[in-house]
Amino acid sequence: MEDGSNNKTSAYIQLGIGLVFIIILVVFVKVNGVNNNDSKPQNEEKEEIKELTLDEKLSKLTDNYKYNYEITIGEIIYTYNGSKMGLKESGYLQINDNYLYYYKDNNYTYEVKDGGLFQIDNLYSNIDANYLDIEYIKNLIKDYEYTNEDNVYTYNLENIQIIINTDKDNITSIQIINENNYKLEYSDIGNIKEINY
Repeated sequence: MEDGSNNKTSAYIQLGIGLVFIIILVVFVKVNGVNNNDSKPQNEEKEEIKELTLDEKLSKLTDNYKYNYEITIGEIIYTYNGSKMGLKESGYLQINDNYLYYYKDNNYTYEVKDGGLFQIDNLYSNIDANYLDIEYIKNLIKDYEYTNEDNVYTYNLENIQIIINTDKDNITSIQIINENNYKLEYSDIGNIKEINY
């Protein structure tokens, strides 16, 4: 009889050890599974929240975007509206009620008229075209401090104020105020696929 009792006791002990092992295994899998699932969304959230710096946003604004420039020189308003991709650019210039459609390729500028191209050299007469060059603007502001309020960066240079508006990823506009006023708006940055006249 003692053998039967010992066998029962031994079976209960083995069953208890097996149950403890299964419980430990289930708890281990659950804890590791929860930790892995918890860490992934936190990493994804951190990636979504990351905002580019002003320098990163400025460097994206090099050669692929749509633009609308409104430049006030004295009483005259010059409006340039177009697209730029690499060394090509097309758009129109409006001065009062007059329009000039243009196409730029490398260092040559053409008026688009009657289905043809006619080379011109006065697209930017009376305005300072340097202010349309993002590299020129970057060099102007590089040694100056700015104030930042809600992604609006304001630089106060000698006799000139530069205000840069941004969203999470891009420059949306730059305003240059001296004796004249340059309002430069940008959109579709990096999304231009082709430039035609």
